[in-house]
Amino acid sequence: MPLMLCCDRILVWIILSLTLFGLLMVYSTSAVAPQSSSLYIAKQLVAAVIGFAAMYGLMFFDYRCLRNPRVVYAVLAACVCLLLIAMALGTGANTRRFLRLGLLSLQPSELAKPAVILFLAYFLERNRDRMDRLASLVTPAIVVGIFAALILVGKDFGTTFCLVVIAMAMLFIAGVPIFYFALGTVPAIPVFYFAVWQVEYRRERILAFLNPEADPLGSGFQVLQSQIAVGSGGLFGKGWMVGKQKMLFLPEAHTDFIYATVGEELGLIGTLLLVIAFCLFLWRGLRAALGAPDLFGAYLASGITAMIVSQAMLNMGVALGLLPTKGMPLPFISYGGSSLITVLASSGVLLNVSRFGR
Repeated sequence: MPLMLCCDRILVWIILSLTLFGLLMVYSTSAVAPQSSSLYIAKQLVAAVIGFAAMYGLMFFDYRCLRNPRVVYAVLAACVCLLLIAMALGTGANTRRFLRLGLLSLQPSELAKPAVILFLAYFLERNRDRMDRLASLVTPAIVVGIFAALILVGKDFGTTFCLVVIAMAMLFIAGVPIFYFALGTVPAIPVFYFAVWQVEYRRERILAFLNPEADPLGSGFQVLQSQIAVGSGGLFGKGWMVGKQKMLFLPEAHTDFIYATVGEELGLIGTLLLVIAFCLFLWRGLRAALGAPDLFGAYLASGITAMIVSQAMLNMGVALGLLPTKGMPLPFISYGGSSLITVLASSGVLLNVSRFGR
């Protein structure tokens, strides 16, 4: 039997379709960018090639090799080092997110998400009979807290929030009582107050989310322009490459708000098809987790699925004005080499788990 037939072929086609669609939308949205659109699409193509190579390699090895504690803690240590280097030497608009590697750049916070998933899968399997005890949550809380703090110092609240959502999803699947999640909101309140409400631009984003019309040319500009883009697309859209909002009206049209451009150019049909694609990804990801031959594989598959689907939901929610604005790429679709390589490599591990499934 060919190797490809051993994997979840439906999931493979979903990943390939989303990535190809993302390349088309990056080309469309970058056509009016300050830099040449060919440069944007060239970088994204390079990232896609690297990502597919990583996906193929991770697809056909035994994922149980990742259970080795030396591998788990080496990955954690490497990610912590990259985050510390990014804090000291990183670049970005009002952030410390990126490490420049020639023409390309690396965003360590993107690598932190699969690293935390790997650790939690390893930890939860080893402590599967003790997850109803509060003391068992100290170690994962410390590890997730360290990564969240490092990413938050780099002024990337969106990735921090996504990391916490992933961890909570995996802990819930592992059987942690809901009461402990409610208990966790007590220390989260002061953290939210100082990290969000006391930071001016984050507070303005929340206020703009509640009432964007109060400052239509300032803090509410992104939300309103995104809603205009989605609403003007109608049922079938204006056509690929024909959108107007990306012409310097809609900020970050090729990254954080690419879903709004999909709505303008491909209409309600295009946005719904994209939602359906991620729903199918959720279905096949949970299927791989349920069919995994061991708990490590089940936690690994569920964590990767939660990472990609939750990030997609957050991005779409922001573009539709259902959530406050935050920097969050749409998996497989948005421009960004680190994001694309990370989700493709993680998808390779997910496909690997599906190979061994029942």
